[in-house]
Amino acid sequence: MTAGSIYPFFPQLKFTAQWQMLRPDFLADPLDWIAAEQGLLQQVLDHDCGPLICVSRAPQCLVVTRREARMPGFARAAEILAARGWPVVIRSSGGSGVPQGPGMLNLSLIYPRPQHWRLEDGFLLLCQLLSDFLRTYGLQAETGEVPGSFCDGRYNLQVNGRKLVGTAQRWAGTARNPAVLCHACLLVDLNLADASAQLNHFYQLCGNPRQFVPTASTSLRQCLKMSTAAGLSPLMDEVENRLCIQLAQAFNLK
Repeated sequence: MTAGSIYPFFPQLKFTAQWQMLRPDFLADPLDWIAAEQGLLQQVLDHDCGPLICVSRAPQCLVVTRREARMPGFARAAEILAARGWPVVIRSSGGSGVPQGPGMLNLSLIYPRPQHWRLEDGFLLLCQLLSDFLRTYGLQAETGEVPGSFCDGRYNLQVNGRKLVGTAQRWAGTARNPAVLCHACLLVDLNLADASAQLNHFYQLCGNPRQFVPTASTSLRQCLKMSTAAGLSPLMDEVENRLCIQLAQAFNLK
């Protein structure tokens, strides 16, 4: 898929209600950020709105799965990490732990699940949208696992063998009223050494042998060999604005 409308490739996603793009205000509490996304999913399930595109930034935290919240020592680990400035919050989608915070840009697509829609379709949609986006920076992304990266999976986007985008998905509702929440995390300028160290410490405290290698992932700043002199905010603003423009074109938003 080249940059342009998604509908020739995903005609099932052309709903009666037009897609709406949201760019919510920054929420300083990680629990509020997680709750806001779940609230959007519930709105779609309740038919209070049509399909949604949400581009957001999260406060610094570690986001883990419900399965990981049942690990031995989880409560103590969460207490220790929170004291270090890395509160631990629980998400409803699968995978493994992910660091969030300054330098991470999040994209969520929330929509009624079309008939015959497959789990793979949701991941392919995210990967194609973000592959097109990365090409606007002259980057060629590939899909696949990156051993040693956090929340590794078949639908990572990687550049030069290093993970740049992670994806996750949740299906919700009933057979008669199903909805999908697809989520992607774009590493714009995350401090990978610190984020990986905090996540590794969390797993150690939980008695889990899982560990991550900072160099298995990369950031958009690193890929573009950009100087850090300009600071984080201008880069994040530019990337977010460019992404939203492309999404508006892809979903034919007015």
